[in-house]
Amino acid sequence: MLLSDTEIEQRERFAGFYQRNQLPVMQRIERSVCGCDFGGTSWTTRAEADVVLGALELKPDQKLLDLGAGSGWPGLYLAAQSGCDLTLVDLPPQGLAIAARRAAQEKLTGAVRVLVADARDLPFGNSAFDAITHSDLLCCLPSEAAVLAECRRLLGNGGRMIFSVISVSSGLNELEEARAREIGPLFIASEASYPQMLQETGWKSNHVTDLTEQFSDSASKFLKYDQENRDEFIKLLGEEVWQWRQNKNAGLVEAIGEGLIRRELFDVSPQ
Repeated sequence: MLLSDTEIEQRERFAGFYQRNQLPVMQRIERSVCGCDFGGTSWTTRAEADVVLGALELKPDQKLLDLGAGSGWPGLYLAAQSGCDLTLVDLPPQGLAIAARRAAQEKLTGAVRVLVADARDLPFGNSAFDAITHSDLLCCLPSEAAVLAECRRLLGNGGRMIFSVISVSSGLNELEEARAREIGPLFIASEASYPQMLQETGWKSNHVTDLTEQFSDSASKFLKYDQENRDEFIKLLGEEVWQWRQNKNAGLVEAIGEGLIRRELFDVSPQ
């Protein structure tokens, strides 16, 4: 599947994020905020990953697919805790290379494979997986419904998918929606509501958890710890990058406080 120019730029930007986030100062900040140091780009904290782990009830003989896996968080953590076999899929190969090295360090009991592929068109057979997870993936690419439909094809009837996503709040006026799009992830404006898209692509909802408050708390913590590590951050990455992170996270905190943006965790099963 051919990527648009915008998608190519997004892929290259994330490739840079994965490599930058391996720096010790970035991992120290990540541990302070998220409780992990994989150098990921989602907002998934250790506490949230534990919720996903408990809900999926993974076993050593099961197969887990982590889409938009980046540098391996939280997929490698879920595999380490459960012993399941893990497949990590993403488009930037730089993140997956980091994940592969981390997998070797973790000495996992289950098999791990990494694959560069588009989440809308995956090279696996029907019902190839027992569980699927993705963290803030759908708000970073277009065609959300196509991804959900592909996930439905890949998940066995007794399986479960749990994913987080950032979205534009409902009931906004035109100016508010435009501001949410400006501040949020590149593809935050979805084709339809997630409950509607899930129903139309063959999913039933087990539970939806509102993570917006935790999202705001994490963005506030990133502001704080970036400020505390300002000198080292700027020495390694430059003031422009530091200021960009400050502006981004301050904007998120403000937009969340105004009710423009939300983050949710969906627990779904095949219909």
